Amino acid sequence: MKRAQIGLLLMALAVALGAALFWVRGSQPAANPLPAAQSGHAFTFKDDVGRAVTVDRPLRRVVIFNRYDVEFVRAIAGTGPIVGVDGGTAREKAYWPELANVAIVGQGQATPNYDAIAALRPDLVILPRNGSWQEAERVLTPLHIPVAIITAWDVLKHEENATLIGQLFDKPQEAAELNAFYRHWANLLEQRLKGVKHKRVYMEEVADYRTLLPGSGWHDMIETGGGINVFRDVSVAGDNQARGSVQGFTVDPEEVIARAPDVILKLQPGQYAPHPRAFSRAVLTGIADRPGFANVPAIRNGQVYHMSYYLAGGCSKIIGALQVAKWLYPERFADVDPEAVMAEWLTRFQHVPAAHGYTATLREFRR
Repeated sequence: MKRAQIGLLLMALAVALGAALFWVRGSQPAANPLPAAQSGHAFTFKDDVGRAVTVDRPLRRVVIFNRYDVEFVRAIAGTGPIVGVDGGTAREKAYWPELANVAIVGQGQATPNYDAIAALRPDLVILPRNGSWQEAERVLTPLHIPVAIITAWDVLKHEENATLIGQLFDKPQEAAELNAFYRHWANLLEQRLKGVKHKRVYMEEVADYRTLLPGSGWHDMIETGGGINVFRDVSVAGDNQARGSVQGFTVDPEEVIARAPDVILKLQPGQYAPHPRAFSRAVLTGIADRPGFANVPAIRNGQVYHMSYYLAGGCSKIIGALQVAKWLYPERFADVDPEAVMAEWLTRFQHVPAAHGYTATLREFRR
């Protein structure tokens, strides 16, 4: 039996015997015992994969994996109820100043630290649907710790996710305000993209020739912004499974050239601080100089763009979709400034200073 499993069994036995549990940060014990949680009102809901989950609300103690889910909770309920997050989220210290002393409960959504989670006694553990939720459910259910799948990165489910979080924390007005912000821009995109001749887009994540497929939020961001993902017909099945997943799928250079994208979008880096212009220049000119790319329509026309994950992912990726639309159809979005929308998301809903310079274009470096 694995050491982690033995630790969990011992911890469950200790709870049954009435032993006290203590605060931890990672694997380090703290001096003060946890206060007993006060009972709320039972609330049953369906999560993102259709599971029925019952919790007492309002939630007072939550563990959250994935930056998007933490952003939603901060926007609607603040960070007070958050007692644990993953290390990948926490490393952006400037973006999460109020989480400096919150427990780290695993390095990412694929590797939860169940001992640390159990010791925190959360009312709920939240993971996105591409996290290790099946394992979390199996390990934590016997400890009477509920697990819910809420995928805040899904641009198509923003409103139902925000509404649910408002219900869980008894913050319906705050959820409604966030949804109104999202709906304003989603409606504008829908109205102004009517009748457009959709442009073909190749999107690439940090690794070269690593694209995104249907089923990923990035695919939906492209198409919500009026583009057509040139790899929208590819599925991860059979031999293709060795090439990755919908969240990152390796393609051959020849495949990109053959699909003749009108626009190329490069996503990188995943950080709150905007990227230096020299970095963007290297990224964009590097794409333009790839062998065989000279005659790709996007390269010929200077339609190559670099975008930070933070702007691209803003508010469930609706800000990224707005930026895509601005680049693809500038005449229809001349009065829209995606960076100003991003600034509002950061200051009004995330309560951090606005930053600028999250995007760059190949054209600006060819002048």
